[in-house]
Amino acid sequence: MVQERWFYRSAEEWAALAEQLKQTPCPHCNVVGALIRHGFLRGFDDSSPQRKTVRARRVFCSNRDARPGCGRTFSVWLADKIRRLSLTAGALWQFLQRAAAGPIRAAIRAADCHLSDRTWQRIWKRFDLGQSQIRTALSGQCPPPELPAAPARRPATQVLAHLQAAFPDADCPIAAFQQTLRTFFI
Repeated sequence: MVQERWFYRSAEEWAALAEQLKQTPCPHCNVVGALIRHGFLRGFDDSSPQRKTVRARRVFCSNRDARPGCGRTFSVWLADKIRRLSLTAGALWQFLQRAAAGPIRAAIRAADCHLSDRTWQRIWKRFDLGQSQIRTALSGQCPPPELPAAPARRPATQVLAHLQAAFPDADCPIAAFQQTLRTFFI
């Protein structure tokens, strides 16, 4: 079974989603009426590196007291958080734009963050390896934009232009990508 990802952008969206939990089927067992809130998923990110921030909310399919649920949990993620990274989507977007426009070393130096150079290189590699999945997901939103032909045009520039074209009004296209397509960016 493919697990459907859930994302929200604000406290209001979470409140609306939480109000509908009892009418929502569990993504694991499809039982309606057993979902309850189950706490937070906390972690560090660049918005406050000294303390843990809320990255996602946990939801439990209750099987307690003869309820019909399966007993499993899942996460409803904030759209501006990146799974397995201590970065927000905005910081990742800025880094990727700088790295695609010039040398990666310059993008790393421009990133005012607590991460090491090696970590930034791993993040770039992760993005580089995920470009085909990102482009495939974006092709369902809009056709790729026409870019002027340049001999040294990097594929990453095309991916970022496609992302920007798919979500032109978004402050952070990565967060919009995650929320709209209900999948993680990288």
